[in-house]
Amino acid sequence: MPSKEYSSPAQTLRRVAESVSDQAVADRLKVLAESYERRAEMASQADLAKN
Repeated sequence: MPSKEYSSPAQTLRRVAESVSDQAVADRLKVLAESYERRAEMASQADLAKN
């Protein structure tokens, strides 16, 4: 399922962002995580449309 391919990296990026001490890096990781979450949502909707 494509949505899981994006959800797992998003969760990992969020977890790493919480442990990074450089706020600029943490913010960029959070933005990247949000991008993966949007992709997961789009993939999930595409999966539902196929069924």
